[in-house]
Amino acid sequence: MDQLAGDSQTNLSIEEERKVARTFMGRIEWEMIVVGLGQCIVWVITWGLVVNDVIPLWAGLLISTISTACSYLPSHAGQHGHLSGKHKQLNWLNTVVGQISLIPLAQSHHILKATHMKHHAHTNDPERDPDYRHTHVDNWFQSAIQIQNQTGEGGLIEVVEKLSEEDPKFAKTLETGSLVGLVFFFAQMAVAVIYPLETLLLWWIPRKIAVSYLGIIFSHEPHKNLPVGRYKDSRFWSNAMPRYLNHSMQIHAMHHMYPNICHYDEPKAIEALKPFMVARGIPGAEEIPEKIKLNPLIRAFS
Repeated sequence: MDQLAGDSQTNLSIEEERKVARTFMGRIEWEMIVVGLGQCIVWVITWGLVVNDVIPLWAGLLISTISTACSYLPSHAGQHGHLSGKHKQLNWLNTVVGQISLIPLAQSHHILKATHMKHHAHTNDPERDPDYRHTHVDNWFQSAIQIQNQTGEGGLIEVVEKLSEEDPKFAKTLETGSLVGLVFFFAQMAVAVIYPLETLLLWWIPRKIAVSYLGIIFSHEPHKNLPVGRYKDSRFWSNAMPRYLNHSMQIHAMHHMYPNICHYDEPKAIEALKPFMVARGIPGAEEIPEKIKLNPLIRAFS
């Protein structure tokens, strides 16, 4: 792989870029399968420990919030087919593991996949990007609030209605996914009747916190103030926290460059593709270190 990266220094063509990128595609991302199933198991066990008075409710709130914050990333991997890799017979893993992982978030894998694909197709488009409203704001607080408010002009509901009119297949997928949403709604109502305080502190509040957190690191930081267009719509960014505490979203620009590269393979892919990223003018690419480590992008980018 080092040889590939070295050879690319003198050949920065699109063809060579794709050749290098393809070497990182196609494997089963077993790490995400472990995370997806593991965090959900932790969430369920936490419920059991709390209702049986093994641990206090405040500890359950803390554990549940952390596990819920980890519940979207495996679904995201499934949305892009990373859980099955190039093995078509294992495609079911993407949906099954993706949906199980989303139980703490009480979300439909089908709906999130449909809207996320539209995000990739229309990144930073104010009329067609489902994430636009909570992305292009001034600060973290605004992003955290906006993602909780899906109504009104430019909100998710308005964008989804527009996309549904343009794309019947998209509308059909939302309709299918809404059935899962109904199941979650009634499940929460039923559990709340038996365990009202536990439902509030182990499911509802962690879900709200996690959604705001995900809106900030998945959407706002990688895409804020950026235009539409490949190589222009995502940036490398940094803060003082190790990248794993941000689900490595500091390097999310790699994902928008080549979505078929698995999340856990992105650091090595960035090392190999850095010359191409710099040549294409991806925001922040010049500051990428030669080796991607625990917190590689320590300098803040404007």
